[in-house]
Amino acid sequence: MVSRDKSGASLIERAEHLQRRRTRIIWIQGLLFLLWQGSFFSARPEFGEPLRRVEQLQVGAYIVWALVLLALLATGGGLFRGRAVRELANDEVTRAHRRSAFVWGYWGLILACLGLYVVALLEPLGLMDVVHGLLSVGLVLPMMRFVFLERRSERHG
Repeated sequence: MVSRDKSGASLIERAEHLQRRRTRIIWIQGLLFLLWQGSFFSARPEFGEPLRRVEQLQVGAYIVWALVLLALLATGGGLFRGRAVRELANDEVTRAHRRSAFVWGYWGLILACLGLYVVALLEPLGLMDVVHGLLSVGLVLPMMRFVFLERRSERHG
């Protein structure tokens, strides 16, 4: 017998819906996060200048958003769903996709560090710019890799 909720949907149907929704959310949030980086780097203060209150607020919002995205990627979301639905939505394939995404994030960070070494030889870089850039690479790259793998799995599964 298939377990169903109040709406008549089975746990498997709810888990599949959660997986598709999670993939869309990670895709959209990753793109928005990446696009927002353009405004950060275009409106930043001169090297060594103190941040104004509005820039401090922007950095604070960036940090909170980054933490939320990291939690979403690390847990798979669905924290308000039942445990059975979360376990079905975070199956073996999804966990493998998440591991692959984090590996890509690691290598992206290593390559970004090497790139920053080269840039730092040519132009002085502020700590805030370096940390911001590294955190952005470390979040967006694994998010996009996870989405790519999940969508490919949906098409072939």
